[in-house]
Amino acid sequence: MDARYLKTAAFLAAALLPSLADAARYSTRNFVVTAPTEKVAKAVADCAEYHRRELAILWIGEELDNWYRPCTVEVKVGDIGAGGATTFTFDRGEVFGWKMNVQGTLERILDSVVPHEVSHTIFASYFRRPLPRWADEGAATLVEHESERLRQTKLLNQVIRTSRRIPLKRLLGMREYPREMQQVLTLYAEGYSLASYLVQQKGDDGRAVYLQFLQDAEKRGWEYAIRHHYGFKSIDSLESQWLDWVMAGSPTIDLPDGQMLASADTGRGSSLSNRTADGPTADDDLVIRSQSPGEPQPLPMLNRDVRSRRGSDLEAPSLSRGSLQSTRRRANAEPLERTAAVDSASAPATDRRETTSVNPTFQPGELEALEESPTNWARLPVGRNNVPTN
Repeated sequence: MDARYLKTAAFLAAALLPSLADAARYSTRNFVVTAPTEKVAKAVADCAEYHRRELAILWIGEELDNWYRPCTVEVKVGDIGAGGATTFTFDRGEVFGWKMNVQGTLERILDSVVPHEVSHTIFASYFRRPLPRWADEGAATLVEHESERLRQTKLLNQVIRTSRRIPLKRLLGMREYPREMQQVLTLYAEGYSLASYLVQQKGDDGRAVYLQFLQDAEKRGWEYAIRHHYGFKSIDSLESQWLDWVMAGSPTIDLPDGQMLASADTGRGSSLSNRTADGPTADDDLVIRSQSPGEPQPLPMLNRDVRSRRGSDLEAPSLSRGSLQSTRRRANAEPLERTAAVDSASAPATDRRETTSVNPTFQPGELEALEESPTNWARLPVGRNNVPTN
C-alpha cells in the first residue's frame, strides 16, 4: 500500500479522531464549532468565517453583517462521505437559528462542505425567504471541489436521456426535496448544471444577474424572468438550449470582455427536451451526502476530454435517508433574533418556517493524501477575481 496513504491515514486516525469525550470547541464572531480536536475546530471556524466573507462579496458585492447569534457547527471527521446539513428559520422577513452539521475527511470538509453550507446562509440572509431547491443547491454546489462537481456532471449524464430527468417546468418551482432518493440526486445534478449555465451567460455579472433573476421570478413568474434576464423566449426555449449545452459536454462559455451572451433561440426543439423513454439508469450504489438548505467553488465547465479521462473512476452519489425535510410551525413565544438593533417585541406573532437543506453525501473510494497542512483552507480560490471556470 502507498506509504503516503498510510501516513495520512495514521495522521487522521491519531490527530483527528479522538473520542467524543475529548471534543473541543472554538468560537469566532459568527460560528461556534464543536469538533474532535481544537485544531480541527479552529480550522473549520476560520474556514467558515473566510467563506462567509469572501462568498458574500462574490455574490452580493459586500460582506454580511454579523449575525445576532452565531451559527453552531458540529463536525465529524473521518474516512466517510462528505456532506452536511444546515437549518435556519425564516420569520417576518428575518432569518435566524443557524445550525450546521458537517462531515467527511478534513480536506473535503474545508474545500467543499463548509463553502457549500455557508453559501446557503448567504442566500438565506440575502433573500430572507426559501428559494426553489434547484436554485439554492445548484448555486451552492458551484463552489465545491472539482471532484465533487465532477460527480454531479457524471450523474446528470447518466439521467439526461431518461425519464428520470426532471422537466424544467417542474424543476423550477420545486420548494421541497422529492420523496424518491434518485430524484433528489437528479435535482442536485440538474440544479448545479442549470445554475452554472445561467451564471456563465452574463460573464462577470453572472452572479448578480442570477440573484436578480430569482427575485423577479418570485414576483413576476419564471417566463418573465427568463425572458427579461437571459433573452430566452420561454421556459421551453431555455430548456432546449441548456440540454443542448449539456449534450455538447457542458463546455465553458467564453465571452469577449464586456459582452454578455444573448440567447440563440433556433426555434427547434432540443434533441433531449421531449424524450421520456427510459435509458441507462444511475449507478445502483448511488449514495448521497446530507447537505444544507440551500450549498460554490469554481464554475465547473468540463470539456469532454476531462470528463472522459476522470469520469469513469468517480462514484456517483447515493442518498442517505436523513433530514430531507422542511417544516412550518406557529411562532408565538420565541422573540425574533435580528441582525440589526430592532425591538422584536413590537412585531406580532406570525407564521415562521424552519428550513433544513440537505446536501447528498458521497462515499469516497479512498482517502486522499493531504499534501499540504490539513488546515490550509485559505489556499482555495474563492476571491472575486480568481474563481476558476473549469
